[in-house]
Amino acid sequence: MYSTGIIKKIDNLGRIVLPKEIRRKLKIRENDELEIFLDNDETILLRKYSTMKDLKKDCLIYATILNKETDFKVMFTDKDKVTVCKGKNTSLFVGEEISEKLIDIINKRMIYNVNLATDIKILKTDENLYPKVIVPLIADSKSIGSVILFSDDVNKTVKDKEYELLKFISSLIAAKLEI
Repeated sequence: MYSTGIIKKIDNLGRIVLPKEIRRKLKIRENDELEIFLDNDETILLRKYSTMKDLKKDCLIYATILNKETDFKVMFTDKDKVTVCKGKNTSLFVGEEISEKLIDIINKRMIYNVNLATDIKILKTDENLYPKVIVPLIADSKSIGSVILFSDDVNKTVKDKEYELLKFISSLIAAKLEI
């Protein structure tokens, strides 16, 4: 832990303002949730909350099933990073930041059937990943992330059966969060 040198006063309602520089560095946006921790008796820790981190084990199981049943690579993201990825040569994607375009798709809360389109980058760094279907994950009427079927092959397309399985698994995740 290091000091930023920034000192803020608490207002009469117990609020503080997080400086813009810190929000930008940590990609904290309006309406994002923060977890609050107490460390010993004098330290308060704030951490950006990700519902998807709580679902990591479940998402790994679902990604394994999707990968096996569809022969597509599978990626689960929160609203900032890749949380789970399954398929050949995909483990390096976990923890990677997602692109602004993907963040927009998640926030629009609509299924995005890409198939042959190649202009969508799903990671800030990717150039050769071809997303086929992007399904935003929604729980309690909030967008929490996405599940994506993608391929190294630009010409590979998603069939109806694969599409329905993807929608089913995304609804399982939403149901688990709403219980």
